[in-house]
Amino acid sequence: MGARRVLSLLFLLLLGTPSLASEQNLSCHKGIWMSVEKDPRRTFNWTTEKVETCDSGSSCQESLLMINAGAETAVLGTKGCVTDGTQAVTYVQHSPPPGIITVSYSTYCEESLCNSRENLMELWREEETQGTQEAPSMTPYLHCPTCVALGTCLNSPSLPCPNDTVQCYQGRLQITGGGINSFLEVKGCTSITGCRLMSGIFTVGPMWVEEICPYKSLLQPRKTESGAAWLPVSVWRIELVLLLLLH
Repeated sequence: MGARRVLSLLFLLLLGTPSLASEQNLSCHKGIWMSVEKDPRRTFNWTTEKVETCDSGSSCQESLLMINAGAETAVLGTKGCVTDGTQAVTYVQHSPPPGIITVSYSTYCEESLCNSRENLMELWREEETQGTQEAPSMTPYLHCPTCVALGTCLNSPSLPCPNDTVQCYQGRLQITGGGINSFLEVKGCTSITGCRLMSGIFTVGPMWVEEICPYKSLLQPRKTESGAAWLPVSVWRIELVLLLLLH
């Protein structure tokens, strides 16, 4: 009888082991978001009813890429399980105001349903995105086509640039990973130089960003002593003009 009781107890323990292991599996909120918003800080909804169960050794993640040009902001977000990475919170301002603003955020956490942020109230910070909140003084010398769109811009009005911007940016970003595979087209005034909207940081959580600039950016024209505006001209072109004048 004693041996039978021991066998019964072992059998019950063996039956209970898988259920105990399954209870320890991590669960994460899951979803992807891609939109263009007028006021993402107040209108963007980052909630989801979907939940996924992660493999052993995984973490939960929630990651966002936000790009503002003119009056609109593109927001690309992802939540779910991730197999690589360590527990951390990352916030990066890739390109600051004035002009185009690029911000990214990601969280990796190790508790069930910890990727539960619902909005951008603390992420799209007004003090760091003043280019969208105030009416800065404009330079009369530089106007840029301005837009941000998923895919391709259908309308790119030429707008005057804020002071302290240095060029017109025109580029496309390909975003892949975290369930996202999309292109963004971005145009506008910027305070950065070259094709560096992401400032050389191309990972946002599980997302990878490839920046493509097919056109040379138009640099900020400078004023001559008479007050006229002029664009930078390469030395060899000046030499060519002088030779033509001499002949």
